Amino acid sequence: MADFAPGGKFERESRTSHIHIINDEEVAAYLSHCTIPVDAQKVEFHDSFKYDIAYPDANTIDYFIAVDGEATTLPVNEGFPSSLVTFFQFGTLVIVSEDLDNVEKKPFVAAADIKKLKEIKRDKFVMPTKNVALKNDGVDFKTVVRTSIQDFFRKEHSGNTPLLETVFWLIFEKYRTDTVKQEYVLAHCPHCGTVDIVLEKDKMRLDYSWECTEPKCRKNIFLTDVFLLFVRMDNETGAEAIVGYLKNVIETFLLLHTMKSLLEIEDGLVNQFLLVKDGPLSFSGETSRIYRPVQKMISYLRAKNNINLVGVESSGPFVDHARQIRDKLKPGQAFLLNNKHIYTYILVGDPRTQQYGERTYYGGKLIYKSLDGRVYVLSMPVDNHVAYYNRPELADFANVQEVLFCIAKLRCDIYENALIPIAVINKLISLSTQSGTKILEKFAKKTVKK
Repeated sequence: MADFAPGGKFERESRTSHIHIINDEEVAAYLSHCTIPVDAQKVEFHDSFKYDIAYPDANTIDYFIAVDGEATTLPVNEGFPSSLVTFFQFGTLVIVSEDLDNVEKKPFVAAADIKKLKEIKRDKFVMPTKNVALKNDGVDFKTVVRTSIQDFFRKEHSGNTPLLETVFWLIFEKYRTDTVKQEYVLAHCPHCGTVDIVLEKDKMRLDYSWECTEPKCRKNIFLTDVFLLFVRMDNETGAEAIVGYLKNVIETFLLLHTMKSLLEIEDGLVNQFLLVKDGPLSFSGETSRIYRPVQKMISYLRAKNNINLVGVESSGPFVDHARQIRDKLKPGQAFLLNNKHIYTYILVGDPRTQQYGERTYYGGKLIYKSLDGRVYVLSMPVDNHVAYYNRPELADFANVQEVLFCIAKLRCDIYENALIPIAVINKLISLSTQSGTKILEKFAKKTVKK
């Protein structure tokens, strides 16, 4: 009889199974040809990409708005664990600069002061993720997921208008005062696959949808299909692949929606706000095509406004590199990252044949060391990200000195090089704690009908 007891034959053999990999010559030979980023001592700087930052005499940014989100995917049926839903929660936090100044001046911080910094607006969203349908619907799984995304974007946010209105405003360039786009070309229909579907602005229905122009299809195309998330969905394998992409899209459009509201309230009002995004200013995967209309919109608006937008990274290879080189930067100095530096010291690749962020980024990256020695990896909007990553200049960023002054002002000690708004939101919307996950799982299993 097989010995499965603790300390028995099978347990002893499982503990030594790694030896077969360690002693394998082919595995060892392969690893010997692998390389990792160089040590800090070997990093060479292009001095022309270093800039000493002079903070402005007067600060015109009076408010900070940050957005962050979290998602967790859970089973809804113990007897059928492959049926999954994903819970999303997003937080939007507004901090008044004066409140932050007052807190810093006080020797003791009262609970009321902290409460002012923790008043966030939450947006919740649940998405069928695998093998879950809507009751009495009768449509396929992909349509269920697409509908749930469209319904979330239909919700009102700041300014009492739906997020769908901001998507429409963006892709048809309604922010322009001279002309408006009349059509948007969708890569292909989510139903029949017909390529280059022309979505005409004036033919959009009241529910923010169109009818496929292919005569044999004529099925609904949603406005949110412009994100192309349906490409990564499958009726059998589900929609887990889109969770990260969708989270980034929603975070970005919550900020863009706020920006649009500020522009509509009063001329120049947006100049008083710094919009802070957790993560870089980019779209990845199938959603990457949206970077172009976002970049085009920001470039147009920057002619008459200060669009103070910054992405802050808290982990990943760029953050690792920033920690590695922090002693090579003086306090108050920014280092602009170009293509050669990125593919030589941070990412695997050849700068001669690869272009960083070519089809994903609407911002340029920099590393900033504040006067108190904290190091931040940031991205800010640029008009041409390809030109920036080939030859970056500080002038590529609008109002950069004031934005960096505010970044230093928002310092936080919850974790290394954290910013107050992002750290606060992350704490208040977190779904990933063990107890929180168990509560959500019990709630889902109890609520979803068998």
